[in-house]
Amino acid sequence: MSMTSADGKRQMSIAVNLQRWNRLDSSGKPQPHPIDDALRALTQVTLCG
Repeated sequence: MSMTSADGKRQMSIAVNLQRWNRLDSSGKPQPHPIDDALRALTQVTLCG
């Protein structure tokens, strides 16, 4: 996936395979995992400074 900041000054590309690390709860809903927070933080720092 590639993204560009709204002003066009910052860009990032990341690749994630189709294997997900989230465990499912009893209803089949994926549960949060620390990797999700890390990817969110990386995106924030990269595109917003």
